[in-house]
Amino acid sequence: MHALKNRVGFALPLVVIFMVVLSFALAAGLAATAAEGSTSTAQRGQNKAYQIAELGLQKFLVKRDSLCSATSWSTCIADPSLVTSGQDSVNFAIPGGYVVVVAKMLRPQQGTKDTIPALFFVRARGVDSTTKLRGSDTTSSVRSIGMMIQWSTATMKVSGAWVSLSGLDKQGAAGQIDGNDQCGRKPAVAGVLVPKGDYTTSGGFVPTGNPPLDTSKTLAQLEPTITINWAAILDSAAIPVDFNIPQDPFPTADWFLADTSRWPVIRIHGDYSLPNAGRGIIIADGNFTISGSNMWNGIILIGGQLTSDGNNTTSGATVSGLNYKLPGAPQPPPGYINDNATANGTKSYVYNSCYVSRATKSLKHYVPMADTWIDDVPIW
Repeated sequence: MHALKNRVGFALPLVVIFMVVLSFALAAGLAATAAEGSTSTAQRGQNKAYQIAELGLQKFLVKRDSLCSATSWSTCIADPSLVTSGQDSVNFAIPGGYVVVVAKMLRPQQGTKDTIPALFFVRARGVDSTTKLRGSDTTSSVRSIGMMIQWSTATMKVSGAWVSLSGLDKQGAAGQIDGNDQCGRKPAVAGVLVPKGDYTTSGGFVPTGNPPLDTSKTLAQLEPTITINWAAILDSAAIPVDFNIPQDPFPTADWFLADTSRWPVIRIHGDYSLPNAGRGIIIADGNFTISGSNMWNGIILIGGQLTSDGNNTTSGATVSGLNYKLPGAPQPPPGYINDNATANGTKSYVYNSCYVSRATKSLKHYVPMADTWIDDVPIW
């Protein structure tokens, strides 16, 4: 048998073919790795964009007013309860990116007495500016979420011009305690609302309202109808405050006169006497005294006894004796008068829904509607 003699050059083509196949396999592996890395990076970017959008939406719902006034490019409706169309639009930074929130009105508020809140659809578009597919890539991950929300204006349920869980003693026939709405927008409420047996008077004074005097419930029955979360308010969890007394000085009469748009929330610790006229919300955990000719427009919430001396006027809503709503607070027996609020001389305590509304304006907010969450709103 003759052996093949022409075997020159066989190894080189084989090596070349092997290298080509190996190169294709390596290139395919690198491409697959790169694609997987890009997919993973894109997924992380989407997750971060979603988190930014969700955080931005929550921040907008909680701090709408401050966000609307914080930046020059934000445009917001002055009062969503008073217009028939429009939208809020804010753009602000979030760690790792930024968010654009737009709340578009779908239906205006219906009615002024028994109101149906204005309806909005809010969309938050989160942009992750940190995650890039490649070093020179300028593409950002974007994710939008949305939900239906309502503009809540029901910040305080007023049951009477002067509600006192600790009772009321009115001395003298002069003055008025009137539950008829001085603003003319809401139905009349009780003039005086106190527990059964906890109202005393001298001089034949008669309040006005619907009814003029309500003593139909015991303290235990009356407490649940006063829907004020007093414990949360005292912890500053329910209502953010502008002044803490005595840490801060009480705003002066000149401070109020300088800007009529100032309706602060004033938190007072311990017993206190109103130093001058003003407006807004007073939250006092102890006993409180209004004397002389001082006037207050808005809301007065007193934990202990309220003593009103002199010819003073309060227009809005007044509630005293709220410390009885604290958990574990001792409950006095029916007819116990030593803890009564006191109204001496000529005075005027009247219900004014416009002042109540104005005092609580900063507390009005968007309320999410259940089962309306959309976690992937189309964007273009």
